[in-house]
Amino acid sequence: MPATSSIITIIAVAACLLLLVADAHAQQQCNWQYGLTTMDIRCSVRALESGTGSPLDLQVAEAAGRLDLQCSQELLHASELPPGLFRQLQKLSELRIDACKLQRVPPNAFEGLMSLKRLSLESHNAVWGPGKTLELHGQSFQGLKELSELHLGDNNIRQLPEGVWCSMPSLQLLNLTQNRIRSAEFLGFSEKLCAGSALSNANGAVSGGSELQTLDVSFNELRSLPDAWGASRLRRLQTLSLQHNNISTLAPNALAGLSSLRVLNISYNHLVSLPSEAFAGNKELRELHLQGNDLYELPKGLLHRLEQLLVLDLSGNQLTSHHVDNSTFAGLIRLIVLNLSNNALTRIGSKTFKELYFLQILDMRNNSIGHIEEGAFLPLYNLHTLNLAENRLHTLDNRIFNGLYVLTKLTLNNNLVSIVESQAFRNCSDLKELDLSSNQLTEVPEAVQDLSMLKTLDLGENQISEFKNNTFRNLNQLTGLRLIDNRIGNITVGMFQDLPRLSVLNLAKNRIQSIERGAFDKNTEIEAIRLDKNFLTDING
Repeated sequence: MPATSSIITIIAVAACLLLLVADAHAQQQCNWQYGLTTMDIRCSVRALESGTGSPLDLQVAEAAGRLDLQCSQELLHASELPPGLFRQLQKLSELRIDACKLQRVPPNAFEGLMSLKRLSLESHNAVWGPGKTLELHGQSFQGLKELSELHLGDNNIRQLPEGVWCSMPSLQLLNLTQNRIRSAEFLGFSEKLCAGSALSNANGAVSGGSELQTLDVSFNELRSLPDAWGASRLRRLQTLSLQHNNISTLAPNALAGLSSLRVLNISYNHLVSLPSEAFAGNKELRELHLQGNDLYELPKGLLHRLEQLLVLDLSGNQLTSHHVDNSTFAGLIRLIVLNLSNNALTRIGSKTFKELYFLQILDMRNNSIGHIEEGAFLPLYNLHTLNLAENRLHTLDNRIFNGLYVLTKLTLNNNLVSIVESQAFRNCSDLKELDLSSNQLTEVPEAVQDLSMLKTLDLGENQISEFKNNTFRNLNQLTGLRLIDNRIGNITVGMFQDLPRLSVLNLAKNRIQSIERGAFDKNTEIEAIRLDKNFLTDING
């Protein structure tokens, strides 16, 4: 009997071991899913493991063009890239490895992927723990000569080894966003040259990244951009994204050598000032994003060489009118969009925008502008959108908008406007949207009668108590009229008779007690009228 019991126990243990081995084997193998074709394959796996159980079998993907290798999002378990894992996938052009908790990428990790053009590796290691970083070896990407796109976002990478980019001579896009890189010198471009490259110069060496066109290092922990981080080697670079770092200083020659640069984003950092020659070597710049910093001045000549610039965003800084003067934007003859919102400007000089002939959008909301000199907008004869909301303007005189012949949208809400002279909009005959809400108007400005193309008019949150017949004369195209939160009394016939296209009328939160019968008879296209929070007891209209 004891012998029988022992045999049963041995059999049971053996069965358990077999089940564990089988389970380990099952966990290590792919759950295969196909895209629109058999060339697009997804492998879902618990984790990538090396040295335990059976190796991951990717034979199914041998003829595939795209492989998505997806580890479990919920499982915080270490993964490893075993040697030769991709050796048989010689036709693969795109590989994505997602949520596999890798702490290192060993040398020759992608051996055999001779046709690979796009590689995405995102471990999301930060979810695993702040100390779970991903380390790369100088030869991690050895053999990827055809690779043009490399995405390494969200990996908790702190440093990249020198020469790591040398094995990818065709690399054009490098995405390093959402890592923890603290120094630009740790990006792997600054020192080592690549010997024996097909792109070698007469001296037999080039730098890694010499074909790079797009570099994204946003959402990292960079503290500065020094002179010698490797920019001079990236002569083909067209887009550099550095937003949402901790950059407080930009060295005078930090961008020197980036002669092909077209888009530069250094927004949402901690820059207080910039060297006057910061962009001297970037004459091809089309877009410059500096918003969300702490800039209080722009040195003389900072922007003078940027004749190709189309978009300039300086919003969310601390710029004052003392440092934004007649020469600040000189030479920006092709500029289309200028954003100066959320600064500390108090006045606009007559020559501030003197050379911005092609400007189409100007945003100056949320400053403290109380005075605009005559002729300030005169050069802006291509401007179609002007935002002056949330400032301290008191009066709109007859000359303030001179030159704005093609303006279609004018925003002036949340100012202190109490006076609008009768010809204030005489030069804005194309205006389609006008917002004068949250000001101190006591009547509907006569000046709006010059706006025959106007579609929407916002006069809400003012102190308008009454308006007479013909107040809206010539506004035949108006479809939306907002008069909420004023002091309007009774509504009589004729008040809205000049608005045949009116479809939405907001009269809420006024002092209306009665509406005369037929008050809206001329408004045949009306669809909605708001009358809530008034003093109505009877409606005869």
